[in-house]
Amino acid sequence: MDNETNPTNNQSLLSTPYIHKMIIDNLPIGFMLLDKNGNIHDFNQVAEELTGYKKKEVMGRPHFEIIHGSKDKESCPIFKAIFDEHTPSIAIETELKRKNGSRIDVVVVAFPLFDISGEFVGGAELFRDITERKRLEKERKNLLSMFAHDMKNPIVAAEGFLMRLMAEKAGPLTEKQREYVDIINRATKKLKKLITDFLDFSRFDRKEYKPVLTSYNLEEAIKKQIEMIKLEAEKKAIQISFEYKKDDGLIIQADAQMIDRVLSNLLDNAIKYTKEGGKVTVRVLSDAGNTIVEVIDTGIGISEKDIPYIFDAFHRVNRDGEGSGLGLSIARAIIEAHHGIISVKSQLGKGSIFWFSIPKNLDVLMDVTRI
Repeated sequence: MDNETNPTNNQSLLSTPYIHKMIIDNLPIGFMLLDKNGNIHDFNQVAEELTGYKKKEVMGRPHFEIIHGSKDKESCPIFKAIFDEHTPSIAIETELKRKNGSRIDVVVVAFPLFDISGEFVGGAELFRDITERKRLEKERKNLLSMFAHDMKNPIVAAEGFLMRLMAEKAGPLTEKQREYVDIINRATKKLKKLITDFLDFSRFDRKEYKPVLTSYNLEEAIKKQIEMIKLEAEKKAIQISFEYKKDDGLIIQADAQMIDRVLSNLLDNAIKYTKEGGKVTVRVLSDAGNTIVEVIDTGIGISEKDIPYIFDAFHRVNRDGEGSGLGLSIARAIIEAHHGIISVKSQLGKGSIFWFSIPKNLDVLMDVTRI
């Protein structure tokens, strides 16, 4: 029986070091084999091209020294996960510092390695250059942001002239003319809101937003937001209540304008998706390290399949055409910029609880501008 028909011989052939080396050398991505201390034991040709180092220069050296240009293992964002915690697999985007000092963006997939007895023996990293992709993404975001910004200026101008028409600065309006102008005005306001949401989203998406911390009174802010939404609630006979304790951390450090926006968004959605005669409750809670705000409604709820995507940009549960689909995504960006968490618990047909938390020691956690 020849090799083509003898599975034992084929298995033996495939297990030879020569075949393993051929596979590694022909991978279209960078490859590093690491011992249990994170030192390099193998390095393929693509890894040489991406890093600028020859294999003989890196053998036995710490991978974080080659990849991140640092002798500190903490400089590697995946070292702890793979070498200390033995996470099965992890994928991240990070920067690679090349031998000549230049930097490129890479996506890295890493995983731990174990011997036949289950003992940890090292790890492997696969990485590829995504610099061009990141550049194109940045250009696309900048282009869309500039486009939206240029659209906003004529909208503001049109809104100003509409206000003058409605005030009859250009002469009296007939009832039909006033009706048409009012329709145009509402449509203009809606378009302005969509453009503003997109501009804010693009700013958050580029990680340009940093909170400006002030002493923020949650009690006053929530009462103000409830007062502003009360008219819409009364149209649907929705009862709004506010539950809190005076000692529940009602004064926090936060960016007032941005947290106001989160509260407004959550309350708007609660009123919008709660049927007539329903109830919306805002509740402030406190634990050892966080102040928590809940917005609870008795509305239509969210299906289980939609919940994982509810905070994604442009995701809309209700296809009524209203809104930009960016409100909850912006809310998440704001809360995460405050080192907080935002989430939802919901059951279809039984209502939702949207909640977010803000750390009580935020001024310690963040290096931000304070006023």
